[in-house]
Amino acid sequence: MVDVVFALADATLEDDHASALATAVRRLLPWFDEEPEAGILPLMGLARGNKVRFVGRRSRLALRLPIHRSASADFLVGARLDLDGVALEVRACSVRPLLPARGVVYSHFVSVGTDEEIEFLARCESLLAARGLKPQLITGKPRELRTTEGWVRGFSLMLHGLGNADSLAMQETGLGEHRALGCGIFVPHKSVVAVGD
Repeated sequence: MVDVVFALADATLEDDHASALATAVRRLLPWFDEEPEAGILPLMGLARGNKVRFVGRRSRLALRLPIHRSASADFLVGARLDLDGVALEVRACSVRPLLPARGVVYSHFVSVGTDEEIEFLARCESLLAARGLKPQLITGKPRELRTTEGWVRGFSLMLHGLGNADSLAMQETGLGEHRALGCGIFVPHKSVVAVGD
């Protein structure tokens, strides 16, 4: 797996834009749903406004994809993604390899089908144990986002105590559901601190 990272033109998006972004990307990359571990990371470098997000020169769209799909993703370069009537212009892209973390990985939103924290932790622990992993789990903020099928709920989640190989495996496979909405995608984290934005 690698991250294919795209620059973006300036735009103003609705605060809750993950579902529209997923729909737009999948429309242009029809093979996306054939890759169960492919995901769309939350847009990076957005400035906050009153119920909107501002896309600027430092903003990025990143897709986590199998290496064999990375070249196909550059089809998005020059595209104008339609996010519920707002055009998001995609510019140049680069490919970034995933790197082992020093024991700590973080996902801003993990969804495993419950919004009860105790049950959430139990389900995550069970999914991780099935892979032979027993990291320490630290939940953060409750999360929710609206989709055309209803609400998706979960929590931000930090895992620590993983070795290099396991931290890389977590980034490659993720955890839980709704990868196209940015859920369950892990990135390296510098330290065990409060889990939040």
